[in-house]
Amino acid sequence: MNIHATTAWCNRCNSKHPANLVCEENNIYAVLSCPGGEYRYKISSDAEMFQQIRQKSWTDLTQQNSTKSRFILNYISVTKACNFSCAVCGVNAVSVESNPTYLSVDEICRRAEKVKTSGSSILHLIGGEPTLHPDLLEIISQLKKMGFSLGIVTNGYLLGQDETLAYKMKQHGVSRICLQFDSFKRETLDKFNRDYLDMKQKAIRNTINAGLSLGLNCTTTTHNLHEIKDLLSHHLELGHSVKNMTFASAAPVGRFQFSDDDSADREQIVKELLKAGDRYHFSYKDVFPLPAYLPWGMQVHPDCGAHLLFVRTPDGIRPWSYYIDIEALYRKIGKNRMKPSYFSKRIVPAWYLLRVFKIKKIFQCLKIAFGLIFFKKKYSLVNVGISNYKAAAFLDTQRTDRCVSAFHTSVGPVKGCLHFFRDETYPGSHEYELLHESC
Repeated sequence: MNIHATTAWCNRCNSKHPANLVCEENNIYAVLSCPGGEYRYKISSDAEMFQQIRQKSWTDLTQQNSTKSRFILNYISVTKACNFSCAVCGVNAVSVESNPTYLSVDEICRRAEKVKTSGSSILHLIGGEPTLHPDLLEIISQLKKMGFSLGIVTNGYLLGQDETLAYKMKQHGVSRICLQFDSFKRETLDKFNRDYLDMKQKAIRNTINAGLSLGLNCTTTTHNLHEIKDLLSHHLELGHSVKNMTFASAAPVGRFQFSDDDSADREQIVKELLKAGDRYHFSYKDVFPLPAYLPWGMQVHPDCGAHLLFVRTPDGIRPWSYYIDIEALYRKIGKNRMKPSYFSKRIVPAWYLLRVFKIKKIFQCLKIAFGLIFFKKKYSLVNVGISNYKAAAFLDTQRTDRCVSAFHTSVGPVKGCLHFFRDETYPGSHEYELLHESC
């Protein structure tokens, strides 16, 4: 049964063609109709939940490009080098002994300048492994001078090995560390070629002790899917330093040494997270696609992912929906069609938020707002993202048109799915950058 019509890119003929999402035996398949043949991608094992998440979205899919999206997540890859050879490396990073590319400080600043002129101030350095870059601290200092809120996406090995590195990075201008953390089990980590759990735990301690914000990223396959509820609990209990965590389905791209069936989809991840629901007072009703708000340039496609929001207070950890009506908030901002301005970007969303406080929780809401401003070691917000990278190989143009993540390459910004899943003929794709000895 067809449930949605769209168009999608085909790398085989480098063109866009009609495509459909179809439901078969409670699975969702994306079907691309190319003159060279029909291509199918399984993107969900639970059609009912997949469509329910779609129905919670206020993103307008009726127009091909309904808004000029602002890039909210900006990435610069500073090197192809890595100190590990993971089995699920999206960039297929190489060893230090392979004479890898390290971007110069000037080139990184040149790319960052384009991020700045686009109106964004949030930037993450990636690799390979960015902590291997010999000029890392100088890069951080220069980007800080440019006014960026800066994060480092890392495997954490050197952060665990060197107790001073996190502190040095903070002193030079880093705001947060985004650390890969996939499993507690040696057997699973062996399969991922990431068996250095002790060093990751040291990296977490060093990051927290340095006063940096911490994000934790989990690449999810069927090998670690059953650990998700425990990973969620572990991350939440680390304290106020943890502001974000992401559970992402492993994508069949780069160095992907598993079968397609080994990659868990978004709905499988959501079901595993819900097993921790009783402990943290949340349920499926708290899971939403990312919100749409045109004045912010946000109209993210609902198939890209979903998220949960938590509030940490001295009284414990609860979902944001315990205090406010999130569904009403997302509906209000999703229906807004105002043009970008200071009023629409700042005042209007604050007004919407005030209007969705639950009557019996108003005092608590005001107390939390006060705590988030003045007592940041006792109060914090935690975003739990569920990213649907398994579906990214299906290059749905309705998704790519609305993408808010950009990889800033030698030819300029390229949207996330296009960067990783287009081939070497597409300027700025990962394969194109490798071909041209860039990052």
